[in-house]
Amino acid sequence: MKFRRLLMCLFAGIALTSFANIYTYAAEEDNVVTEETIINNTTAEDTAAEQITPAETEIVTTEPTATPEPTPTEAVKEEEPAAKEEQVTEEAKEEVKEAANTEVKKETTKKTTTKKKAEAKTTETKKTAKEEVNYSEADLRLLSALIYSEANGESYNGKLAVAIVVMNRTKSKSFPDSVKGVIYQKYQFGPVTNGSLNRALNEYDNGKFTSTLEKECIKAAKEALSGTVSIQTNGKSKDFSKYLFFSGRLRGYTFSLGNHQFK
Repeated sequence: MKFRRLLMCLFAGIALTSFANIYTYAAEEDNVVTEETIINNTTAEDTAAEQITPAETEIVTTEPTATPEPTPTEAVKEEEPAAKEEQVTEEAKEEVKEAANTEVKKETTKKTTTKKKAEAKTTETKKTAKEEVNYSEADLRLLSALIYSEANGESYNGKLAVAIVVMNRTKSKSFPDSVKGVIYQKYQFGPVTNGSLNRALNEYDNGKFTSTLEKECIKAAKEALSGTVSIQTNGKSKDFSKYLFFSGRLRGYTFSLGNHQFK
């Protein structure tokens, strides 16, 4: 019995001793793990601290900075709409100004054209008036009577051709320089010597020079005295400024019209 108790005490002591050793070992293991964890954590913190750059340290430690002001480019972008609106306004003003200038130019051109037309008309009127006073009533009377005496049976162009020949002679150095001098030059016009010219002049002076043929003679005389030097023949204009002679039987003539030949 005593031996049995002794054995039980012995086993109990052995068991207690083994438990204490196991506990002590577990505690030591825990301490070792805790120390290693602390060491590892410390090392990681030191490494992280070493990896933080001065700029990062500054960012962490400094206070938050204020929002940066917009750059000049951004300011320009903001001003672009206003600038475009101002540009459009300026363009509109320029268009209005240009349109106004165009209207002014048109009005000026119109006035200038009207003025030129009026001046041309005035010049033409003066020219006509001047031409009308370039010959006297005596010249008209004498030339009309000669045309009637020489070409009363001819067409109007035939009458005008005779009148132009008389006027061409007044411009030539080979003949007198006046209508009267040319018509009354000796041996030039048959009506002067046969009396037909005087009869025509009497009718003119007595107001009886009024028939259709006589009126055509007056018209042809006025045209020739006013400077006409061409006639219409076959629908074309013919220059008659070089002709100095006409007759019913003319040697060396270059043109014939009706009963007359001209050179």
